[in-house]
Amino acid sequence: MTAGQIIRRTGLSAVLLVLVVSSARADEPEKPTKPTVLQLRTTAEIAEKAGDWETAFTAYCHLFVVDRTNAEIREKLNLALRRAQQLRRHNDAQFQQFATTTSIPEVLNLFSEVMTRVPVLYVERDRSTPQVLWEHGLEELARALGNPIFRQTFFDNPPLEKLEWFRNSLRVSWAKQSITDAKSARVALRKLITSAQETFVLRAPSVLALEVICGACGGLDEYTVFLTPNLTNSTGADSASDLIAQGVYLTILDGAVVVAGIAPGSWASLHTNLRKGDVIIELNDHPMVGVTTAQLAAALRQPLNGFHVLELGPETAPVQLPVTVPSIYGTRVLSSLASKDRVGYLRLGSFTPSTPRELDEAIHSLRASGVRSVIIDLRGNMGGSFLSSVETARRLLPAGLIVTTQGQITEVNNIPFTSESGMSAHDIPLVVLIDTETASAAEVLAAALKDNNRATLIGMPTFGKGTIQYPIRLIALDELDSSGKPQSARSGAVRLTIAKLIAPRGGAINGIGITPHIMEADPGNQLKLAIEKAVELVPTLPRPMMPLVPVYP
Repeated sequence: MTAGQIIRRTGLSAVLLVLVVSSARADEPEKPTKPTVLQLRTTAEIAEKAGDWETAFTAYCHLFVVDRTNAEIREKLNLALRRAQQLRRHNDAQFQQFATTTSIPEVLNLFSEVMTRVPVLYVERDRSTPQVLWEHGLEELARALGNPIFRQTFFDNPPLEKLEWFRNSLRVSWAKQSITDAKSARVALRKLITSAQETFVLRAPSVLALEVICGACGGLDEYTVFLTPNLTNSTGADSASDLIAQGVYLTILDGAVVVAGIAPGSWASLHTNLRKGDVIIELNDHPMVGVTTAQLAAALRQPLNGFHVLELGPETAPVQLPVTVPSIYGTRVLSSLASKDRVGYLRLGSFTPSTPRELDEAIHSLRASGVRSVIIDLRGNMGGSFLSSVETARRLLPAGLIVTTQGQITEVNNIPFTSESGMSAHDIPLVVLIDTETASAAEVLAAALKDNNRATLIGMPTFGKGTIQYPIRLIALDELDSSGKPQSARSGAVRLTIAKLIAPRGGAINGIGITPHIMEADPGNQLKLAIEKAVELVPTLPRPMMPLVPVYP
């Protein structure tokens, strides 16, 4: 799975950064030789020089996992992400249409709305002032002007020497403009567009403002992004054009649809016999011989009775993959020891609204099988619903602080989320498996269980994605009814970071992650150690827990 596929799938949501790390999991479980830090750095630098920003992005993601405290790597990662995102945007026919059909006054109104709303909603005000947003936007436009695809699409044979002069002016003179609010930003951007029109022949002048808008948002962090209307309004049915959620990676080789890999720990790895290299003859009753990528995507958008049905050949039974994958699966008894030492296992793959209920059902089922301790596998869990992770923690924690959110807006500013479940919480001893791909909402659960002494964590430090994103719908281009409610959806949205997450004992999650009690890199050994620890915990009744109470000055 390439970074481009990742970006297209996620729309650069809260988890897009983590997904690229998962590309390493797409291969079969045989252990390929992992590239060294030097090899990754070399790959990234070569890719940067060649303009292959997807490869550079992938390499920097792996480097970030190795050394997440390295500020230089994080900066280069963010830059590679923005460049990969920009290239994808310039090749997107729907973005091109949006740019060519939006007038200059309309796009200036859109820019004004972004410059008005983002500074008061973004998690850190001092990092999102109008001046900062303006500078991020100009840098994005300067990069766009250096892209041949961008110039060919939106300019009419611009002289290269004039382009270089204009790019330099963006970084020098235009960046020095004093931008104090949305009004002054709008005036400056209008002057900039006029200057460009006087210098070049532009097919779609509004695209200059759109690049500034995208840069203003994308420059804030890895997870904030401006979404054009087609991305804002896409439904799950329209966008479900792969099987990544099920753990299956498909590719087209020599006219055949082939399984490129199965993600370890995924629903497909635990519930099907699919293997890397399997050739798909039919998919959802559509022949897969000689198909294009578009035809494959179309077949995936037409499941049969809630399942994707894969035909591998006349002598092989069809494989059925659920369109909606349960968030908890693989529930089973791992230990064949004496009844009192039976250990249960469940895989928590993501957080959805149904996760707390699924957890209850899984634990009740395991207890009915004689299980006396449970392993919760959060490895590879890239997050999902924040509120679902909080409610899941309440199912396992009788009392205590779960997480605290910090941000500008009242709804998330120093808001503690606690548990008061008492006797209704599951009291079975817990061991939790985590790794470098455990992120976001999964880190909330891991931190709550660790800091409240509710579980033993085994594995590797988690990814460190400790922020919350929220889609801020824009309305500058929309028709409004008499009450001011939008009646159309032409403006797009900003998926904005509105809060950062603080673990119960006060540690920041973002950029740091959660460190396990027992460090172990090998996945097989992680599970072995988890079983041993779960057996060890059985004879000891859970100790009374002192709830962590938030203290604010």
